Amino acid sequence: MHAIHHPLSARDATRMAEVRTKAHGAADTGERLVSMAADQGPTIATSPFQVGGITGEWVAAPGTSVDGVVLYLHGRRFQFEEPANVLAGKLSAATGWPVLMPRYRLAPAHPYPAALDDTLDAYRALLEQGFPADRIVLIGHSAGATLTLQALLRLRTAGEPLPAAAVTVSPITDFTFGGASIANGHDDVVTHQELRQARDAFLGDADPAGDVSPLTGACPGLPPLMMVCGGDERLRDDTVRFAERAAAAGNEVSLELYDGMPHGFPVLDTDATSLLLDRIAAFATEHLAGRPAGNALGPLTIRRVGWASYVITTERGTRVLVDPYLTGSQGIHHGLPQSPIRPVDLADVDVVVVTHAGFDHRAQALEIVRSGHSVLVCGTALFASARAAGVPIERIAVTVSGVEVRHRDVTLRSLPARHESSMTTESGFVADQPQSFMLTTDNGARVFCGGDTSLSQDLRTWGELYRPETAVLGIGGLWLGATRVVELPPLDAAAAARWLGVSTVIPVHHTPGDALPTQLAANLAGDPIEVVPLEFGQSWTAAGAMSSSR
Repeated sequence: MHAIHHPLSARDATRMAEVRTKAHGAADTGERLVSMAADQGPTIATSPFQVGGITGEWVAAPGTSVDGVVLYLHGRRFQFEEPANVLAGKLSAATGWPVLMPRYRLAPAHPYPAALDDTLDAYRALLEQGFPADRIVLIGHSAGATLTLQALLRLRTAGEPLPAAAVTVSPITDFTFGGASIANGHDDVVTHQELRQARDAFLGDADPAGDVSPLTGACPGLPPLMMVCGGDERLRDDTVRFAERAAAAGNEVSLELYDGMPHGFPVLDTDATSLLLDRIAAFATEHLAGRPAGNALGPLTIRRVGWASYVITTERGTRVLVDPYLTGSQGIHHGLPQSPIRPVDLADVDVVVVTHAGFDHRAQALEIVRSGHSVLVCGTALFASARAAGVPIERIAVTVSGVEVRHRDVTLRSLPARHESSMTTESGFVADQPQSFMLTTDNGARVFCGGDTSLSQDLRTWGELYRPETAVLGIGGLWLGATRVVELPPLDAAAAARWLGVSTVIPVHHTPGDALPTQLAANLAGDPIEVVPLEFGQSWTAAGAMSSSR
């Protein structure tokens, strides 16, 4: 178990003294805390959710992604609703994903197991809507944290798919109230009497010592858990004891205690709340479908591996191979320089991107995808060939303009390219839309992957919208007899770089040692744009250093 104590800031010490004064003697401490929540939360939008008998709200902050979802279970003693702007909106802004906040049935009119059954039905509704379990993060606060643990234990016992990760903030894990902090938490804003009232309303006739208490069911096989509690909470020992038992059972558990903080602090405007939201976002990102996170960060690198092909390695180690032509010839594509890098050398990449169906861009794509675990991102023309070659459909992302693909810490947005895309298969001639891609990483790197495109005002638009820092542009072409056909001549490529607003251009689609990159550099003389020509096997990092690695 990984345990962290977060110290109380001076600002929060003053703020908590004010909170305790206002909460003391209040008829409903939960209502008082909600009324003291920050007036200016993030901008959010909400819409109703209903599947079968389950209702709730979708809550989304601006710019949220589509690759994951938070199922948030609110607090307030199992007995009251919670407005979306209290915590759900903050979670959406912090994680970058939409939040589903179900309206579970409330006690005492609907005692245990009504709220738990509704929680499980909401989770299953997400699965039925097509959300994979490993794209769902379950987060609960107070009463909702208790429901989170109960739901995980019920799913684990039933052998149902578990979410990617779960976060609990201040749960009741022992309804017998056997933890010492229950009686000793005199600095908390919640009284012992209020906890008993919430328990009795929720349990109805259920036995507090039975399996309704999550502490009795801590078992192996749970998803990664982040368990959070304020250091002054009466429920501190409930969190600590469950975390210890879950870790002893072999589960991955992160325990975080926020010194000096009372129950309900995440709804308040405090330094601890800001830190907690950041910690939740990092934890959820780390575990969402295996997307890497944590402290193992390095610089983004781009390694040229062939004629128009290169591997982008993100700060967190995800490897994206673009346009994997290495060798061979087909149709007009003959006389191209052959790469010393073999398909087997690239079998461990995570994503293979094909901008268009021309052989000099797609050549070894299917061989590489079949031999490893990568996801193939391509247009419709290559899709049938990929399926015929045995690539599982769940490892193919078919894209056209405007489609966004998320994988691990990478986002790929398809943009229209000015070119052509066609190939001949056993079924005949097929064609689709050529594409460029805007690649962004969770750590903020932005790379324009041009593929083959001609100069157009679209490039100015992409620069204004997506602000790429680096562009990989195809600037060369083929000799067809005495004629040279160049895709994006150096003069046009210079204009493209300016319109995109990048600081670095890596030219491809040319023979190593060609004069074309020098011509591009000359056309950009006086501009704050660096031109970085690469030999096959040579790499560039975001810091500007190059290395040779074959």
